[in-house]
Amino acid sequence: MKQVVLINADINKSAITQALMDAYRHGAGQAEAVIKEIAIADLKFNPNKSLPNKLADAEQDLNEAIDKIRWSNHIVIFCPVYKDSIHFKIKGFFDRIFLPDQVFVINQPHFSNDFAGRSARIVSILDEAAWHDWQNSQRTTYLAIKRSVLEKCRIKPVLTNTIGYLYSLDNAYAQKWLKKLHDFGRKGI
Repeated sequence: MKQVVLINADINKSAITQALMDAYRHGAGQAEAVIKEIAIADLKFNPNKSLPNKLADAEQDLNEAIDKIRWSNHIVIFCPVYKDSIHFKIKGFFDRIFLPDQVFVINQPHFSNDFAGRSARIVSILDEAAWHDWQNSQRTTYLAIKRSVLEKCRIKPVLTNTIGYLYSLDNAYAQKWLKKLHDFGRKGI
């Protein structure tokens, strides 16, 4: 049975992001997947990395997020891209969760940033201005999350989708993406 964690990386928790997540969730539910959710906007934690020689204890919300990610075998991240980057709290979440010098101590028995055996999907949601920048900046979420974080922690494969010009759910383009995400959920990818 597929165990899926949906990560809502939309700081504004917009209706469009929620609709995309709901489409994936509905498809995964049809495939009898068990789903847990993490909403980064609701978490209370310090998104700043500590100094390299000083370990920061993980806050309770981060520990709960780590537990959900360890439980999962597939992670789906819904991430809006603002202009040319991702929000600092989103980047801080990934830095604190996946980088060993932030959450784990090497000499402790629970140390591991090896998340091998898991797969992931990143759904980047862009507005018109970000769409043009994305074409020139080599995919912000690809560089900031896929390559620099997930793949370094041995999460493979990491599939990506980029949705641009999504201002409303009442058009054929949005409906196409809702259907695609539903199908991805049903297939467990």
